[in-house]
Amino acid sequence: MPVELPPAFAFSQSSLQDFADCPRRFQLRYLLGQAYPAPLGRPLASLDRSLERGERFHRLMERCWRGIQLPERVDPLVADLWQAFCANPPPDVPQAFRRVEFSVNVKPSWANGARLTAKYDLLAYDPDGGALIVDWKTARRPPRAALERRLQTVLYPLLLVEAAPSLFGTALPPERVTLLYWFGEDGGATERFTYDSESYAADRAYISALLARLNALDAAEFPLTADLRHCRACQYRALCGREQVSGTFEPEDTDLFPDLDELRELIAAAAASDDFVL
Repeated sequence: MPVELPPAFAFSQSSLQDFADCPRRFQLRYLLGQAYPAPLGRPLASLDRSLERGERFHRLMERCWRGIQLPERVDPLVADLWQAFCANPPPDVPQAFRRVEFSVNVKPSWANGARLTAKYDLLAYDPDGGALIVDWKTARRPPRAALERRLQTVLYPLLLVEAAPSLFGTALPPERVTLLYWFGEDGGATERFTYDSESYAADRAYISALLARLNALDAAEFPLTADLRHCRACQYRALCGREQVSGTFEPEDTDLFPDLDELRELIAAAAASDDFVL
């Protein structure tokens, strides 16, 4: 039986990362809508605090960049992150075009019929310069090599190049796109990825191959990952006979989970099930 995606399904960096990490997790989460049989991680208090902290900081950044008046007293949960931002804001943010919490959706010809989506924390563009994507991270900065392997680093600049003609009214050469990760737990330290045509071609080929691999699977053939590290923070490990894999959560693990909006939707959907135990 061929794979059937939900109507109007769009592949995000989170869903693509799930498939790349473990096809079975992708199947359980997105195709079967399986409620979580296990908590996201332990201790739950630490997980809850990290997720809430991330969400509140994103809301604060949204108000800041939209020019909405900020509260007189910053939320204590994110006060240190706000201080880090004030001391070390992202440098050289273009001013001509700025969008906050901005989504793009594209259906490129090379994507095997799939729709792809990205939601940018901050997107800025100058016709005389280039485009800058800023992503707020409330965890500590991981090694650069770990960021390079994440689907977010692949997908975000790629989709901006694809969406540029409709978004900006003109093509955007890959060399004019920069992705900047900002890390609040490291005092506003950043990790910058400058795009180029070679990366664009390689990323197109990689995403296309990933989607082709998914489309080639039978609905009953989604294999488990061979890398047990991906099971550590997986809610479905009990369904796969991997209960023994530790579910210990560390604050730095927040990037293992879907985007905040996507996670909120998943939790809301699962909460209606009697099997939801988070």
